[in-house]
Amino acid sequence: MADLSNSFQTVSDHNLKNTSVIEYLSFDIFEISVLRIMRYFCEAVDQPARQTWKLAFREAEKIFPVPYGATIAHAISVAIDMVCVSRARNFCYFQWNSLQAKDLITDEERYFLMTLHHIRRRKKSVARSYAMMVSEGPQFGDFLAALERIGVITGDVESPDFN
Repeated sequence: MADLSNSFQTVSDHNLKNTSVIEYLSFDIFEISVLRIMRYFCEAVDQPARQTWKLAFREAEKIFPVPYGATIAHAISVAIDMVCVSRARNFCYFQWNSLQAKDLITDEERYFLMTLHHIRRRKKSVARSYAMMVSEGPQFGDFLAALERIGVITGDVESPDFN
């Protein structure tokens, strides 16, 4: 398996140009919860020795009722893996325990969540556009399929289009 640890980069400067204030965006509580779990997986890829993927599953089980927590966490994990293999540049993210993480979101994190946001609202064309920005190119089908699984789990998507 390829070394994916060079695919992610922690954001440490809260004044970075490529961040937004979360509360000004149109994400619902579910999507913000996905962001929290996603950040654990980003860190797990960026710093594998920390094994934060375990914390991701634990956090998901706290947030979502059984059996959905682990299932949603797994779909997020697969989506992160697909981001790793498709991007040429680093995916910037806030660590799950960063002081800025509660209020800010990087552009890459925002594109990730906007993809999910539009999948859940059945706006396939917009979801594809955001998926292309996350993946930095045409290899975004598997990423879309992974996020669509979350929509199926939540009941927002009845028949998958991206699988």
